[in-house]
Amino acid sequence: MAGFLITVNGKQLVSVSNEGLNIFTVQIHGDVIGEELAAIEVYGGHYGDDEADKHLIWVSDYEISSKDEVEVVFCKDIATSHPGKTIEELHPETEKPSGPWQPTDEIFKDLATQPRLRKKFTFELATPVGEVIRSSTGQNEYSFHFSAMWRWIKPDEARVSLTSNTLEGIEKREAGLKHAAFTLQYGQGVKLRVGT
Repeated sequence: MAGFLITVNGKQLVSVSNEGLNIFTVQIHGDVIGEELAAIEVYGGHYGDDEADKHLIWVSDYEISSKDEVEVVFCKDIATSHPGKTIEELHPETEKPSGPWQPTDEIFKDLATQPRLRKKFTFELATPVGEVIRSSTGQNEYSFHFSAMWRWIKPDEARVSLTSNTLEGIEKREAGLKHAAFTLQYGQGVKLRVGT
């Protein structure tokens, strides 16, 4: 089955095939207030069948630093390196929230008052055609989001995007600034380095 191979500094982190899934994603994200520079998430599932729905996580909050190079390769035939887990399996001790929810606008006001631990993010993104995209976030931007996503509706490709956004943009559900967007065909990969 097709799938992703994810390596960090040339060492395999995980491989995931699309068997039994209709969507799965490799995500790297970070923000200016978090202690860690950025983190990798690998998750997916089979959605849209109600009772048969499943959401699985293969990698959760894997921290990366400015020295790390992450590579994601879209493979035509790959086996899953280890089973994915449900949220309940990953966090069995987490209690379900009780009491009133904090209003969304208050959450964003709280985030805006947090001290910034970094001024910006820089990116070095190597595309499958040999191009290297170098860019950075703007002065007022809060976070970035890289993703490589496979979806059943276009089974022979995976979509890659790198975006960044301000807190206001996130609150308004705006798309943010697009640094890169392209597709991977079988055998192609993308490499990302994040700095400050």
